[in-house]
Amino acid sequence: MAWTVIILLFALIIMGFPIGFALMVTAAIAMAIQGIDLIMVPIQMYSGTNSVVLLAIPFFILMGELMGATSISERIINLASAMVGWIRGGLSHVNVVTSMFMAEMSGSAVADAAVMSKIFVPNMEKQGYPRTFAAAITATSATLGIIIPPSIPMVLYGVTTNTSIKELFLAGIIPGIILGAAYMVTSYIFARREGHPVDTHFELPRLGNAFLGAAVPLMIPVIVVGGLIAGLVTPTEAAAVGTLAALLFGVVLRRDLSSTQLGGLLVTAVRQTSVVMMIIAGSAVLGQFLANEQIPQKIAGALTSLTDDPIMLTLLINIFLLFLGMFLHASAAIVVVVPMLMPVAQQIGIDPVHFGVIVCLNLGIGQQTPPVASVLLTVCSTTGLKIEEVMGYCKWFILAMFVTLMIVTFTPGTTLWYR
Repeated sequence: MAWTVIILLFALIIMGFPIGFALMVTAAIAMAIQGIDLIMVPIQMYSGTNSVVLLAIPFFILMGELMGATSISERIINLASAMVGWIRGGLSHVNVVTSMFMAEMSGSAVADAAVMSKIFVPNMEKQGYPRTFAAAITATSATLGIIIPPSIPMVLYGVTTNTSIKELFLAGIIPGIILGAAYMVTSYIFARREGHPVDTHFELPRLGNAFLGAAVPLMIPVIVVGGLIAGLVTPTEAAAVGTLAALLFGVVLRRDLSSTQLGGLLVTAVRQTSVVMMIIAGSAVLGQFLANEQIPQKIAGALTSLTDDPIMLTLLINIFLLFLGMFLHASAAIVVVVPMLMPVAQQIGIDPVHFGVIVCLNLGIGQQTPPVASVLLTVCSTTGLKIEEVMGYCKWFILAMFVTLMIVTFTPGTTLWYR
């Protein structure tokens, strides 16, 4: 039955079913075959989404939309340019550092990719960078949005596994910095090989002015993450406060947004939230069925029967997550798959917080690898490029992600540094 469910799910996804509906249909068919009353489907859908913590998701999505539509993104780019634009291949480094800053504000890799691809790819092409290289670095650096706090996948992981979201946010800081550095090293190698230009010369006064210009926007993630770490607010309250701060900056302080533009952003945020919540609802139904069938225990038993060596089991878990990330949306993978793997991770002594970052890194790689490749597809659709064209460069940045994954996996101190 387990294999039937898995094959049916992947078949529906390959056929083009939206992932949320594919999860629901798969669960409903499996339950009907098992003779389970289908009234449990809507009940479980409601139960799976009835969480106050999940309200953080629409707030983080709206906060990211506000960041991209106001002068906040421009101010962040100016600061990143003043910081690293003087390095060979300057714009690619500016791209990465901007994504690191924006990751502190949106929590969504797809949202970051949609905004950054419209800004950076045309500008990098004008400066003489290959268009495919610009698309590759923009797509992969957007993945920082799910590693550096706040992170929507981390919120989902925390809700699914009952793990502290505050600790998950803290755990993502150093891995995010390591991943950003890995991107910059890869970009520098291409810059030396292909003669990419320097964006600007380093000037301390320019850096100071850029920092002053970005000071208010940079305070938003400090308020969000800092308030959460200090225990002053819950994750949902932190997201709401960050959204309110971004709204006040864009509408009241800078007057960047009209009422019409704000209405459009609200509609976009509602649509994106609907997609995520439908996936969560479908995952809750399928996850409950799998739990009833004791699939997590069976998978744990299957993995431990292959080897009892902790290092090999850790590698097997990573391989399994990498494979699933190629086919499943990150939200679905977390809600459905993580409960299956958590018993194995705990059995070999992996801390739940550390495991959360490992999961997010694996699924971040999945966002760049076909056939799903949600972030890469977003950039390709914006730039008009084909995936196979971008993969020539993208594969090397994926390699940098894999190296970072191995460092984080086997060096728990990178995530548990705050303890």
